[in-house]
Amino acid sequence: MFFRVNDMPVIKYIPIHQSPKRLIRYVLQNRKTDDLKYATGLNVPVDNINACYDAMRDTFEIASGERFFKRSLDGLDGEKKKKEKVRLHHYIQSFAPGETTPEEAHKIGLEWAREIFGNDHEVIISTHIDKGHIHNHFAVAAYDLEGKAWYANKKTLRHCREVSDRLAKEHGLSVIEKPKYKSCHKYGEWLAQKNGTSWKQKLCDDIDRLILQDNVKSVDDLVRELRNMGYEVKHGKYISIKAAKNRKPIRSFRLGNGYAIEELRYRIENKNLEMPLSEVMKYEGIQREYALCLRQLQIMVYRNLENSVRADYRTLRQSAELLTFITEKKITSAAQFEDEVNAAAERCDEIRNRKKELEAAIRFEEKFVADAARYLELINSETLSAEDMAELEKYEYLSSYRVSGKRDIEAHRDKLSYLKSQLANTDDELTAAESEKKKYGDNYRTFLQQSQSDYDFIREQVKREKEEMERAAKLSEQEKEQEENNRKNKYQI
Repeated sequence: MFFRVNDMPVIKYIPIHQSPKRLIRYVLQNRKTDDLKYATGLNVPVDNINACYDAMRDTFEIASGERFFKRSLDGLDGEKKKKEKVRLHHYIQSFAPGETTPEEAHKIGLEWAREIFGNDHEVIISTHIDKGHIHNHFAVAAYDLEGKAWYANKKTLRHCREVSDRLAKEHGLSVIEKPKYKSCHKYGEWLAQKNGTSWKQKLCDDIDRLILQDNVKSVDDLVRELRNMGYEVKHGKYISIKAAKNRKPIRSFRLGNGYAIEELRYRIENKNLEMPLSEVMKYEGIQREYALCLRQLQIMVYRNLENSVRADYRTLRQSAELLTFITEKKITSAAQFEDEVNAAAERCDEIRNRKKELEAAIRFEEKFVADAARYLELINSETLSAEDMAELEKYEYLSSYRVSGKRDIEAHRDKLSYLKSQLANTDDELTAAESEKKKYGDNYRTFLQQSQSDYDFIREQVKREKEEMERAAKLSEQEKEQEENNRKNKYQI
């Protein structure tokens, strides 16, 4: 893939072979588009992600004869594995920081989409404004409404850029007449991997092999074995590995998915063994469904089967953490999960409001203690000047508290100390509540992401496996019942 640098606006193209719903959901995020203010659909609704997905799915499946979402692990209807068709075309149009407004950028994007794809194509135009530079996203259907395919190649990409440049000029934006191009990939490293000479690939292979050894039971054990093999390894917040004296060290997470410390720890603890069905059966409700999904993901990653969702060790770790969380919290349904997320947020709000009340009370008591001494001095004076009378008016609020001596001031000073101790306790309580709220929020986001993502075929596998488990359990129960009846009949005879 190639794209222009230092050219405004910049056009970049990404083919989407899998996860079409993930792209649709991403480009239509409320926080990125000011609640969809800067989102427009050509022949598709953008105010409802599911309706938008369904429309694009129907167009694709009618025109291509294939399913829009990914095939199952074993392929669709026994067909041989082949390269996936493009589900959606993803174009990105970026503008220089500060060069345009969201309204103008969205207008340019709409003009560009209509000129490139015409009036018979399904296109989402979404302007994202949450970054330092404004940019447009275009999710384009692979076929138009007449069933004609859109071909993304060098010729069409050149045309896309030419139209973008012309529209930029018409709107007074900057354009470089002779743009330079650069590759997104390091060719040397790619060629080395292809030829089997990549030092990074060798390092990955060594790590993969060491993880499966019986004597590697922790990340520390892995570091020790790497050092025994001659690698220079530093283990702190990151794992830094130097493969040769004349080569710079590399942090493990830069080797790819499965090599960050958290993922290495997960791989070592699980040793590439999927969760047994007997363990899955211990869960109930959505816990069991998640345990089954996690098991399918593990099988897919560990056994190198068709990985249609591009699941990796990070995905497995997140799924395992989510399963642990909903189990610890005894969450058995999506509705209960949502209720508890809201309850955690409400607890934070309640404590935060209580803190504000305490802070207001403390400010009052501090003012009271500071003003009361002077107030007593003034009211006990035999004569007051005009200035004293004016000053006394500032302390008029104290008269309603019947401050008559130092004992009253000490009582409010004691109350101030008590309020401050209460505030300290409230700070600790709020820190704990906010931490709990974050845990609920993070896990609920993972829950929603996985529930709404393109894991259709995993859910199909899970549904079939769950039905088989239930049939087996029912059969076992029937066998036990039959044995009990036989036993009773035997004694009756």
